[in-house]
Amino acid sequence: MAIWKTRPIDEVHEVVLVRWKVFETERGECHFVGTRPGRGTGRVSSAIVEFDARTCVGVTRSGRRYVLEGAPGTSLEGEVTWAGWCQVNRVASYRDVTDESLVGGAGETT
Repeated sequence: MAIWKTRPIDEVHEVVLVRWKVFETERGECHFVGTRPGRGTGRVSSAIVEFDARTCVGVTRSGRRYVLEGAPGTSLEGEVTWAGWCQVNRVASYRDVTDESLVGGAGETT
């Protein structure tokens, strides 16, 4: 399984994800994980710095905006990409904080 380098933010400033989740690593960083619709590819964001649970829109450390469409869910492409990302970034443990992120309310930073 290959992990591709993302295109620069000035080329792709917004990413839409479906069948998405939010995972928190042992470092306390949270990441969006899901599938890019129309492409069928998995995606892992950089660390989330801002998330509006009401609109399901977040901003990551890179400055990229993520729009989460539909209900959270399991994405095979996202899960495989997350596993590879964790290996490359030496993530020893993580947990699914999707439900906690959605309860936070508008304007909360995850």
